[in-house]
Amino acid sequence: MSAMFPQASHLLQAPPAHFWLRKQHAPTTIEPALEHSKVLITGDVRLYVTESEAALHPVTGHYSIETAGLQEPLYMLWNAEGQVLDRRARSTSITFDVSEARAGETRTYLVAVQAMESGAQGRVVQSGMFVQVVVI
Repeated sequence: MSAMFPQASHLLQAPPAHFWLRKQHAPTTIEPALEHSKVLITGDVRLYVTESEAALHPVTGHYSIETAGLQEPLYMLWNAEGQVLDRRARSTSITFDVSEARAGETRTYLVAVQAMESGAQGRVVQSGMFVQVVVI
C-alpha cells in the first residue's frame, strides 16, 4: 500500500531575506557591586533515614548562609518545601515530611533564601539548592 503525500515544494523555498535579519542589542551592563554580591547556602545536601524512622518523625536538616558583597544588617527570608524553623535567621533548621516514603525512594526538596540589605537602595540576592532525602 502506498501513501500519497501532498507536494511540499513551498517548504524547500528559502525564507524571505528579512527573516534572517536580527536586531542587535547592546549588552546589558551590571553594576560592579552586583557582580560580587553572593549568598551561598551551606548545610545538609543529602539526608539518610531508615523507612521506620521516616514513618515516625520528619527528617531535619540544618542550613546557614555565607554572604559576599552585601552590607550588614541583612534581613533573611528562608523558603523551603518543608517546615522552616526560623525564616528570618542566618541559620535555621528545616524539617521534611517523608512519612509515606518507602525504602529505596529518594525525595528531592527545594531550599531557598533571600538576603536583603536594609535601606531604600538595598539589594536582594537569592540562592537556592536541592536537598535529597534518601530512605534506606
